[in-house]
Amino acid sequence: MHHDYDVGVIGSGFGGSVAALRLTEKGYRVGVFEAGRRYDDESLPKSSWNLRRFFWFPRLGLQGIQRLSLLRDVLVLSGSGVGGGSLVWANVCYEPLDDAFADPQWAEITDWKQELTPYYDQARRMLGAERVPFETNSDVVMRSVASDLGVEDTFRLADVAVHFGTPGETSGDPYFGGEGPHRDGCLH
Repeated sequence: MHHDYDVGVIGSGFGGSVAALRLTEKGYRVGVFEAGRRYDDESLPKSSWNLRRFFWFPRLGLQGIQRLSLLRDVLVLSGSGVGGGSLVWANVCYEPLDDAFADPQWAEITDWKQELTPYYDQARRMLGAERVPFETNSDVVMRSVASDLGVEDTFRLADVAVHFGTPGETSGDPYFGGEGPHRDGCLH
């Protein structure tokens, strides 16, 4: 079997899929190479408690969607399968607090908040991120932990790429001036 591509993209996650799309739109012949398998609804784990189907760590017999890479000084979590990190993303659109942008490890390179804010704004708009309109049991616990640590002022409900709308009701596109797909309200 012979394949002829102008560009090879490694990985089908957030970066790889967008790179492949943009290159294809420019007329390039693009091959996307993915180490992980394709999952359908039936093969996805129903919860993270099903360790064998949730985590990917073959040496321990785990064959799931969340790869664990143990390096010398850090444990890296990443998606394992077609879609990469989007398999385990949970739609959370978190923008770091100012302290993260000002960390001495990289603060002298540039003003990261100024540099990155337009892209956070663009991603929020394109993904349709909204603040979760209600507090969950997990939020109650997280608020309590933040309080115990003395950082309750940093707690906020998550912004997620979920259209809450009217639960179960289909509405026109609320994000792209009516040009995007219809959305169904979340059945939270």
